[in-house]
Amino acid sequence: MKNLLATLLIILVANTVQALEKPNVFLENVAGNMIGQIESNKEALKTDVKLADKLVRETLLPAIDSEAFARRTLSSKTWKTLSAEQQTRFTNEFINLVVGNYATGLSLYDGQTFKFSEPQLSKTGKSARVRSSMEQSGAPPILIDYVLSNKSGTWKIIDLTIEGVNMSKSYKSQFLPRIKSMGMNAFLAEMEAKSSEKETKGEFKKG
Repeated sequence: MKNLLATLLIILVANTVQALEKPNVFLENVAGNMIGQIESNKEALKTDVKLADKLVRETLLPAIDSEAFARRTLSSKTWKTLSAEQQTRFTNEFINLVVGNYATGLSLYDGQTFKFSEPQLSKTGKSARVRSSMEQSGAPPILIDYVLSNKSGTWKIIDLTIEGVNMSKSYKSQFLPRIKSMGMNAFLAEMEAKSSEKETKGEFKKG
């Protein structure tokens, strides 16, 4: 009976993974859609920061598990100490920060292409790692590793590493000392004030 249950579980997991789009194909589609939007709006993006923000929120943001990404940035231990309201506030402000960084970089696009390797799936098939390279003319490719999860029923990005620098760990090294020094509520207020200042300057629209 135990062997039968194990076999059925393996079949169930395998069927679930097969029913989902492969994570590398998912990333290829996201990158393709993003590049298409950039190419269609290339001239406008040179001067219109709000347009860049809009394109990132409409094209890239749906591919990210915002809460999972935010949780990894603080660590599960710190995340569990937050109230539901604090978790929501932090997630919103963290995503505003991520979107702002991506939006700033859109105008720098100059024909770069992306290659995605075959995914490394976890034993359960619920998470995956995909290595990619951004190919650029006259310069070495930039290596980007993605971590994805399909706990929501579709693949979502929950972390990435660019040339060996992990995004969640990098932000964590910035955030946690501030939180320890000033407390979570004061830290959130500081993040919200910075977002409001950028919105007033027309740099982006808060989500």
